[in-house]
Amino acid sequence: MARPTITDVAKLAGVSPSAVSMYLNNRPGIGAEAQARIADAIDELGYVPRPNDSRRKSRGFIGVLVEQLPTLLTGDLFYADVTNGIQREAERLGYSIAVSAISEPTQVLPRLVAEDSIEGLLALGGGDITDQLLHRIIKSGMPLVTVDNQSDLQPLNSVVVDNYRGAYLATQHLIEQGHRRVAIIQGPRKYKSLTERFHGYLNAMVDAGLSFDCGLVQRPLSSGLPNKGYREMEALLALDSPPTAVFAVSDRTALGAIQAIEAAGMKVPRDISLVGFDDMPPDVYPEPALTTVTSERLAMGHIAMRRLHHIIKNPGAVPINIVMPCQLVVRNSSAEPVNTS
Repeated sequence: MARPTITDVAKLAGVSPSAVSMYLNNRPGIGAEAQARIADAIDELGYVPRPNDSRRKSRGFIGVLVEQLPTLLTGDLFYADVTNGIQREAERLGYSIAVSAISEPTQVLPRLVAEDSIEGLLALGGGDITDQLLHRIIKSGMPLVTVDNQSDLQPLNSVVVDNYRGAYLATQHLIEQGHRRVAIIQGPRKYKSLTERFHGYLNAMVDAGLSFDCGLVQRPLSSGLPNKGYREMEALLALDSPPTAVFAVSDRTALGAIQAIEAAGMKVPRDISLVGFDDMPPDVYPEPALTTVTSERLAMGHIAMRRLHHIIKNPGAVPINIVMPCQLVVRNSSAEPVNTS
């Protein structure tokens, strides 16, 4: 059977070939309904864009797809470490890196993929990098490894942190110190890693025989703001019976929570114990040093790049999900409650 063309896609979708081209290159000017028809036509036909002569695949280049963050990628210490690991291993293997960012959920193939200008792709993080987008990238035939993200639609190569266990350990630590009203500051649900951390918190509470109090589950109120965690902690402090301990799903969230606690004239851990997740360097945060969950971020980047290299060389390799272990690092932000009554 002849390879499907842009004209075939356009005919099936009921649009012009130029509209299909605009869609593939992520250019504005196409309505949502037309985009959906084009996407369905591409799926039905199994269409894969053909690179033109001026955009042939650059041998030795791999792409890194990221969500557009409020701060620069290097400003997020978790992703900065992972990216550093990717870069080091890529150089060792003889690859160069091209970075592509998306700023909202989309099913449009990233230009690096649509133009077939890279040998493989690392998708770093979740959020706007949705299951639907990952599915489309896989269908295009592009070798793909996700980092800190997985897909619920199909198995794929991924490298993730054991978020569930890390959150379980953090919550268990607070319970073992004698806390019974342990709250959680959640993150946006679009991030699977943060949802897994919520499940770890919840199961630790249940396993300890503590009754579930939905008032202690604080939804995100300040997503994307530099001081996320501040408004959430204010809401928890306003409860008739505030928590004596809080698990924050990230260290940046914990920092905002500490600021809110201190603004209310209270101290950590004297009045409220706090545990974070990610293990940012202690010198990034003011005292008290934060109890947190750590993982091997640099190693995640190394392993993801090696896995991508393997599937580039072995296209038929069975997808595997690599789960990186994590551990609790106890510092000064957690202690026994002053009043356990």
